[in-house]
Amino acid sequence: MKLRLRAAHVFFSAVVSLVLAGQAYGAPADSAPVISRDDPEVMLKQATDELLAISKAARAYVDQDRERYYAEVSGVLDQIMDIQYFARGVMATYASARVYKSLQTDAEKAAFRDRVARFAVALKRVWMVKYADALLKADGETIELARINTGNDDDDRATLKQTITDRKNQTYLVQYSLHKVKDGGWMVANAVVEGVNLGETYRSQFAEAVENNKGDVDYVVDNWVELMLHESTPGLDKPAGEGQ
Repeated sequence: MKLRLRAAHVFFSAVVSLVLAGQAYGAPADSAPVISRDDPEVMLKQATDELLAISKAARAYVDQDRERYYAEVSGVLDQIMDIQYFARGVMATYASARVYKSLQTDAEKAAFRDRVARFAVALKRVWMVKYADALLKADGETIELARINTGNDDDDRATLKQTITDRKNQTYLVQYSLHKVKDGGWMVANAVVEGVNLGETYRSQFAEAVENNKGDVDYVVDNWVELMLHESTPGLDKPAGEGQ
């Protein structure tokens, strides 16, 4: 499982169009363009074009002001990624409606909601660093989008295939799952990158980390950024004696 996760990370760093996250490094830039979410294909095309333009312009200033770059990228990505939905999917049973309904007190329910919200912030932080840094390396790629019929799509769900061709003429495939949210607009819910389902991969990693830490979900949530951004970290185990 760890090898599978590492492979997903390596490929993610090479794919410049994986528009799957926002970030909590600061408020989105005030000048962030408004991305239309009326049509999934138009949404992804517009977002990709904007992000590539932002990364191209950032090469002139990013060494002096990386936070500005992160905020500008976040201003686009926050509009199109359903990070709460993705976070709940990664947490799986630990964020399920069934578990929530089984809680007996208001305090327990409040702690449950807070845990999910904290994890969504951590997940956004991880995705932004990896995505934004990879985006800076993009130069000259071509990107094609096509809506595909999986047999499971309906008026509220869609699947798009994105083909990325790099300067060496190598191609990579990303398949996006999108759905409509309460306001009627489309948002990205998950992606499969070169056959690696990112939602499922992170879900397995989250479950393993909880198991390794004797069921301490809060510990995993609060240390998720360190696990994902510092690849030298061998695992997400508590230091000896902590919590014992």
